[in-house]
Amino acid sequence: MQTIKMRGLMVAGVVTAGAICSSVAIAAGSDDHTHGHDHDVQEATIEQMRSAHEGHEHAHDFDALDVSEEDMHRTMDVMIEVGLALPPMSSERGAELFLEKGCIACHQVNGVGGEIGPSLNASDMPVPMNAFEFAARMWRGAPAMASMQEDLFGQVIELSGQDLADIIAFAHDEEVQSGLTLERVPDEYRSLIE
Repeated sequence: MQTIKMRGLMVAGVVTAGAICSSVAIAAGSDDHTHGHDHDVQEATIEQMRSAHEGHEHAHDFDALDVSEEDMHRTMDVMIEVGLALPPMSSERGAELFLEKGCIACHQVNGVGGEIGPSLNASDMPVPMNAFEFAARMWRGAPAMASMQEDLFGQVIELSGQDLADIIAFAHDEEVQSGLTLERVPDEYRSLIE
């Protein structure tokens, strides 16, 4: 394995789970759901890290030296696989899942949706986004959500890790949320919220 030379780059900090990776992936519009990590997202992530640390007393140099694009992709893929980084997140795919899976039946976004669970308006979400805190809130409400899903749909909604990442991205993206209208809600769920 080729050694990757980096100056002042803490590998675990390149793509910290939560605010940095998530907001960068959303801003870059990454729809890549494979293990290959988008080069623009990587560059944006490093730029985000620079920006977040530029005023700190302990400023870091996040420039990577002698790192080929292939090595950076390989490093990012390993970090995602072992859980040091979040997968690329797509708020657009999250919006589709939010509608298709029936989340809209219980949660309002943009004034559209049910009122059983809390609204998920991006404007009300903490900044910066912490995907793990969002997942923890879901975990705390899991028994009630599962029971409600059984009552409404006859089964509990199945979500993969990628699905959850994309729904979390959607819950934090005001621009994508602004396109959610009652007309987009599938008929099977519209009757539950009208």
